[in-house]
Amino acid sequence: MSETLFRHPGAVDLHDHFRAPSEHNNAEDFQSGTQAAAIGGYVIANDMPNTPKHETWTAERVEEKYEIIERDSYIPTGVIGGMQPEADNLTEIPKMVPLVTAFKQYYTKTQDNDIELGPEDFREGTEQIHVTDPTKLVMAHAGEDIEGIIGMVAVDTKQPLHFCHVNSPETVRRIQSMERQYGLTVTKGVTPHHLFKSSFDTRTEGWFARMQPPLTEQGDAEELFDMLVNGDIDIVETDHAPHSLNAKQKVESENPTCEEDGASCFGVTNIEFALPMLFYQAKLGRISMERLVEVTSTAPARIIGVNLSDRTSVDWDLSHEYRIGDEGVVSGSRWTPFQGKLAVGKVIGMKVGEKTVINQGLLADRNSSVVRNGSII
Repeated sequence: MSETLFRHPGAVDLHDHFRAPSEHNNAEDFQSGTQAAAIGGYVIANDMPNTPKHETWTAERVEEKYEIIERDSYIPTGVIGGMQPEADNLTEIPKMVPLVTAFKQYYTKTQDNDIELGPEDFREGTEQIHVTDPTKLVMAHAGEDIEGIIGMVAVDTKQPLHFCHVNSPETVRRIQSMERQYGLTVTKGVTPHHLFKSSFDTRTEGWFARMQPPLTEQGDAEELFDMLVNGDIDIVETDHAPHSLNAKQKVESENPTCEEDGASCFGVTNIEFALPMLFYQAKLGRISMERLVEVTSTAPARIIGVNLSDRTSVDWDLSHEYRIGDEGVVSGSRWTPFQGKLAVGKVIGMKVGEKTVINQGLLADRNSSVVRNGSII
């Protein structure tokens, strides 16, 4: 990594929470969230369906988000559809299939969702997806029944399956065991916070270090990084989940011990700093630049079924080395869980298709196109 300038094909994020439209959110929207993504070197984002009080369970809600994307986004953005049993939206699924880049299944607790569900709860909806498009990706926010999820989605229904934000090496090994048993390919993503933070942080940071799935021990985080490097984990996905400082502090005051029936505020921001933290690991020799590009660009683009053209690229100045601080946050949340961590790199130029989104380190234009499977960006 001797060269100070590096051209990256553009990072692709499969997992963002931009939390719009919402009357109950003041931490993020598509404008501030995609600004942060662009500053972090991302050329494609994908918004998750569990928008607070305005979940993306219908085709109308998908179209509503696309209108906002075309108006506000700085980079091309797709929408992940929801197919929760409690949403009773089976008749909407065929209408949503051609619109969304993937479908998300929430099997266990997350922000604003306290329901525990099993694979059979999702079977009918998954079959609806398969009948409409057998190539459409299903993304799992998994609970304990890893094998059951794989059995229902990938083995029985034969739908492409991706496990989001794996947080333990044992989960990866269980998925791999099923892959070998059935001759499958099931993709897996890991987040920056599960790589660069640990469960110890919750003892000193409280709700500022709490997310679902939770942080695990330092040894597990280091093994997850090794699994990412050697190909056992396919991609880095940010799970960018903004909350305001006031929201985090309020829950910390109300429920400091994280009791299950108390107030909650899971999730952290990270989209500005995911690549700079990885570039620092490349500087240390822990990951090659080739593998870094694969896990942040090539593989996620392939998984979501989009193509990056030669017209899209991001130029990084890798001579820029710094300690992360809140003053560098572009996200509307205005804080970072990676305060003080070492990072390398600043985006000095970004072209997305025909648009120059960043010029000389500053936001210059927008590419507000909608991303769908097969899009060429």
